[in-house]
Amino acid sequence: MILFIILFLFGCNSNEKSNENSLTEKVNTYLSRLHENGKFNGSVLICKKDSVIYSSAFGLANRELSKPNNDTTTYLIGSITKPFTAMAILLLEKEGKLELSNKLSAYFPYFPKSDSVTIEMLLTHTSGIRDYHYLPDWVEISKLDRTPEYTIDRVAELPYDFEPGTDFKYTNSGYILLGLIIEKVIGLSFEEYIKTKIIEPLELTNTGIIDNRKMVDGLANGYSTNLKTSEKAEYINYYQPFSSGNMYSTTFDLWKFTKAVMKNKSLTEEKTKSIFTSGLGSYGYGWGIREYDSVLAYGHLGAMNGYVGGITYIPEGEYFIAFLTNDDNTQRYTVAENLVKIVTGKEVGLPEKKKLINLTRKQIEPHLGKYMIKLGDTLDVFMDGGLVYMKETGQQKLELFPIGDNKYTFSVLEMDVVFDDIANSRPQVLKLVGKKEIVAKRVE
Repeated sequence: MILFIILFLFGCNSNEKSNENSLTEKVNTYLSRLHENGKFNGSVLICKKDSVIYSSAFGLANRELSKPNNDTTTYLIGSITKPFTAMAILLLEKEGKLELSNKLSAYFPYFPKSDSVTIEMLLTHTSGIRDYHYLPDWVEISKLDRTPEYTIDRVAELPYDFEPGTDFKYTNSGYILLGLIIEKVIGLSFEEYIKTKIIEPLELTNTGIIDNRKMVDGLANGYSTNLKTSEKAEYINYYQPFSSGNMYSTTFDLWKFTKAVMKNKSLTEEKTKSIFTSGLGSYGYGWGIREYDSVLAYGHLGAMNGYVGGITYIPEGEYFIAFLTNDDNTQRYTVAENLVKIVTGKEVGLPEKKKLINLTRKQIEPHLGKYMIKLGDTLDVFMDGGLVYMKETGQQKLELFPIGDNKYTFSVLEMDVVFDDIANSRPQVLKLVGKKEIVAKRVE
């Protein structure tokens, strides 16, 4: 009987080890292909409960010095800052210094409709306050040394997307307001509160707030790559995203933070549960709520000039997945989804490399024009300086890179542009093809 038990346990451990080896091989094959295609340059960590089952890094942290990325490389994490900001608000609630039902008017009485917006609405992106990316001069002001208050003053000029509390729409502006509320409540900087209440207690030794003058040890240089070029990312004023996206970290520190959240280290079990059950379904208190092929997962994606990343926690099996890159050419939604699929035993095809082709002006001109997705939302395809661009209503223009006679791709967006339904040598339809397909009909 004893021998049988020993053999049984040995067999179980052997099978578990075999499964982990298989997972490691599949993850490595997938990421290696992405890296070969110029679509992944960074660090990846996959854990199950308290055990690391995959940790690897690809490419260079500093191309000029040929310094490689590794598992201690630090990256800017963009919107993965939001779970930290949300935790700070929930800690202030725990300390009795605010309530989630408090109105925005208590802190920003001048802001339009502030008496109809609550802190909870800001946390769950249900306030209706428009994202600052809709500012027509956002690209220009993102390079200027402006304060978060300046950004909010500008956002106050924009109309609401909907009446507060009636719908969901992701907005960075709401999380800037949360950071400013934290400062008003405690009389300290956002950085000081995050440091003393989250970073130091959890021993996140490689995590912090970035600013325009700070030098961070081990921080990878950020790059921007497309089918034509690869160069250092454009400068951005880090005060501008503020508490919506101005932190840096490592994959291992993000694992520590996520475990602390999931294990109720800072909050009660009931309050932790509310993080993932509040809002209108797809977003709670600072965390996205997703289903990947019926697999429930919590997490957040982030992007900053030159950086892309994502964290995912799968309650069933207690899996944690983190990837951080220092090249904003990474398709973060696709990478996050495919890593979840691999971890949960689903098959993932290897990505194909897209190759840039040359089209003459005569071949390009039939594609130019305006295509309507819906009333008030139009895609304008035009040429400027010999390059092809597409601009959606209210958005920034994006360069299109030809990969076929009637097909283009973007450097960051995870879809291709296909021109179809040719009549009189002109396409009558523009399709955005990715996980979903969006069809826009020519109107001009």
